[in-house]
Amino acid sequence: STDITNLDGLTNITSLGGRLIISSNSALTNLDGLANLISVGGDLTIGSNAALTNLNGLASLASVGGWLIINSNAALTNLDGLTNITSLGGGLNIYDNAALANLDGLASLTSVGSGLFISLNPALTNLDGLASLTSVRVDLDISLNAALANLDGLASLTSVGRNAIISLNAALANLDGLANLISVGGDLTIYSNAALTNLD
Repeated sequence: STDITNLDGLTNITSLGGRLIISSNSALTNLDGLANLISVGGDLTIGSNAALTNLNGLASLASVGGWLIINSNAALTNLDGLTNITSLGGGLNIYDNAALANLDGLASLTSVGSGLFISLNPALTNLDGLASLTSVRVDLDISLNAALANLDGLASLTSVGRNAIISLNAALANLDGLANLISVGGDLTIYSNAALTNLD
C-alpha cells in the first residue's frame, strides 16, 4: 500500500519464522511498531520506502537468520536501530540509499554468513560501523560509493571466504583498513578508484 504511515498494529510481534519485507511504502516514516521484534528467521528487507528516516523501531532486533537488505530508502540517514545485531545468518546488502551517511548502527556486527555488499550510497563517507566485523563468509563488494574516503572500518576483518572487490569509489584514498585481512578465498579485485594512488 502507498498510504501506510506507521506499523503500530504490529506491536505485539516478537518473532517471525520467515521473511519480513517492508517495501514501497511511500508514506512510512518509521518502524516503531516493530519495537518488540526480537528475531526474524529469514531475510529482512527494507526497500524503497521514500519517507523512512530511521530504523529505530528495530532496536530490540537481535537475530536475522537470512539476509539483511536495506536499499533505495532515499531519506534514511543512519542504521542506528540495528545495534543489537551481532551476526547475520545470510548476507548484508546496503545499496542505493541516497542520504545514508554512516553505518554506525552495525557496530555490534561480528560476522556475516554470506556476502557483504555496500554500493551506490553517495553520502557514505566511512565504514566505521563495521569495526567489529571479523569475517565475511562469501563475497565482499564495496563499490560505487562516491564519498567513501577510507576503509578503516574494516580494520578487524581477517577473512573473506570467496571474492573481494573494491571498485569505483571515487574518493577512496587508501586501503589501510584492509591491513589485517589475512585470507581471501577467491579473487581480490581493486579497480577504478580514482583517488587511490598506491596499495601500501
